[in-house]
Amino acid sequence: MNFEFPSGTKARMSQNTIRVLHTSDWHLGKTLADVDRTADYRAFLKWLLGIIEARSIDVLLVAGDIFDTTMPSADAQRLYYSFLTEAAKTSLRQIVVTAGNHDSQRFLRAPRELLSVVRTFVAGSTAEKEVCIVRDKDGAPLLGIAAVPYLREGDVRLSGENDTDAARAAAWGRGIGEHYAKALEALKTSLSGADVPMIASGHLFVTGAKVAGPDEGSDGGVYVGSLRNVSAAVFGSAWDYVALGHIHRAQKVSAEIPVRYSGSPLALDIGGAGDRHVVVELEFDGRNLTETEIEVPQPRRVMRIRGNLGELMAKIEAAGSESPGAILEAIYEGDPMDAGILVSELGRAAGEAGVNLSAVRPKLLLDGTGDAGPVKSLDDISPDGVFKSVLEANAVTEEEREALTPLFLEALERAEILEREKKAKLREKLAQGEKSAEEDGE
Repeated sequence: MNFEFPSGTKARMSQNTIRVLHTSDWHLGKTLADVDRTADYRAFLKWLLGIIEARSIDVLLVAGDIFDTTMPSADAQRLYYSFLTEAAKTSLRQIVVTAGNHDSQRFLRAPRELLSVVRTFVAGSTAEKEVCIVRDKDGAPLLGIAAVPYLREGDVRLSGENDTDAARAAAWGRGIGEHYAKALEALKTSLSGADVPMIASGHLFVTGAKVAGPDEGSDGGVYVGSLRNVSAAVFGSAWDYVALGHIHRAQKVSAEIPVRYSGSPLALDIGGAGDRHVVVELEFDGRNLTETEIEVPQPRRVMRIRGNLGELMAKIEAAGSESPGAILEAIYEGDPMDAGILVSELGRAAGEAGVNLSAVRPKLLLDGTGDAGPVKSLDDISPDGVFKSVLEANAVTEEEREALTPLFLEALERAEILEREKKAKLREKLAQGEKSAEEDGE
């Protein structure tokens, strides 16, 4: 796909203006429906370089989850380091990177001497190692950043076996708040009284943020509830902006100060098919902030289609004509029929249309409205579908859903990470075995 860039260079408000581009959750190396998306990520990173140049960006801030796994593939690493090399040739003064829950902080920080050559700062694990000061050519501070990475329970609180859920949630919130207070003090110390904008980053759930959108034809969505999340109040009121990652849906968070999730720049799963994907430009004129969302063009369409067999076949054919290479999930809403025939027919149509069929799901099981449907196996529905069905079957209240949903999402995410790491280790062993066989053959 050819992406269009803004023509010309964006003029600055004044000499005191500094521009920051907030992004997160790249998940380099992630596949969807077994589709290798290396080309998609390469297209996005090329577009991002064009935006940096066209809008005269000074600082690129990536708030966690650069990679999709702690053991990224060679292709994913090549994408990342090639991007940093090219970004160093642009107007950027600084790239600031924090580790997310999918990243290995040690892996990201390992080449820090080399990263400094390409003006890239990777946050450490203490408040002092999270401080990054962006300076002008004369060494005067322009911007202060507390680049807080993903924090685990052990990082911010002492675990007690007999803690109640309420006590653990309260301790978690206090621990997060104390960490940001320490980061603020460390940053102020490094600024030595300089009156410049201060940004904090974070990779966590904040209460009230929307983690998933509604299915087509339904209302509402899924919001972060309780326990492993915090109120926006834990950030305090001293920051000029809080740049968040972890939730893939771009959104503002209701708070006393500007707090925002940039969301993922690309659609990472079918659930985010209808989302708008952006990066966020922050323009500081002194301490005055202007926020601008810049929509990211999608190199590959990800979509969910619904209907009976004939309607699904027609929609697959249309998707092939309009968006070759698209990834589709089909929701079957027709009369009961043999699951094997249904999947075979839709799979054949997808192959002929040049699109990728990720799954075929029955509406009844997906929506949790009954136990009858054309497909009976749990292997044929998503973990999210199973979760919803269990909630419906047990008449779980809205209050209980708010508490259970973030726990389910966290458990699911951890399980997916472990599965990806297991596969990565297996691939590495297979590659080593092939190399040994070649050497023996020589």
